Amino acid sequence: EWEEQKTMFAYGEEMSTDPLEAQFIKALTTMKQPRRVLEVGMFTGYGAAAMLEGAPSTTVVSLEIDPYLKTWVSECVAQASEASTNPELKTAFERLEIITGPALDTMPNLPSDQPFDLVFVDANKSEYRRYIELLLEHKLLAPGAQIVVDNTLYCGIPYTEPTMDAQPARREFGNAIREFNLWVKEHPNLRQVILPMRDGVSIVVHDA
Repeated sequence: EWEEQKTMFAYGEEMSTDPLEAQFIKALTTMKQPRRVLEVGMFTGYGAAAMLEGAPSTTVVSLEIDPYLKTWVSECVAQASEASTNPELKTAFERLEIITGPALDTMPNLPSDQPFDLVFVDANKSEYRRYIELLLEHKLLAPGAQIVVDNTLYCGIPYTEPTMDAQPARREFGNAIREFNLWVKEHPNLRQVILPMRDGVSIVVHDA
């Protein structure tokens, strides 16, 4: 698709939520049974599908910058819903809303009277802090909401010296992740735990 100029970027499979992490966020969704979930960065829709499967009554709102992926994921979920013999999964397509555009532009337009119980962040690493700030500024979090943030160890780059970089091009994002983790740690109304799963997964809780 990239060679045919259908997508905005050249994608690699390492950018997708992997099976272990998908099962983890599915488990979190199953335990929490959120009414509404916000996904910041959808990509192939693997994470969205896991959360839709984990909570058969939840609505997932996915923010995705690439219009091509909205079309592709919508078609995949619609086909899967139609083919499923599980009545709860047959409603998956109806429970997924995909909004295209940069997340920093689309998040402020989300209705504050429909807050989210669970948020999954996996988009531009340099914008992580601003995503959380927008959630707080626009009152998009329901009481007791949890925020799951991916890549918070980011190949170990945030906590290693530049001389150890095997991929120097990633250093800028690694520095942004380190600053984000420190900002969350020092925020008076946020609590976090960073799990050493895959590339690091943080669970952040907002104390309203």
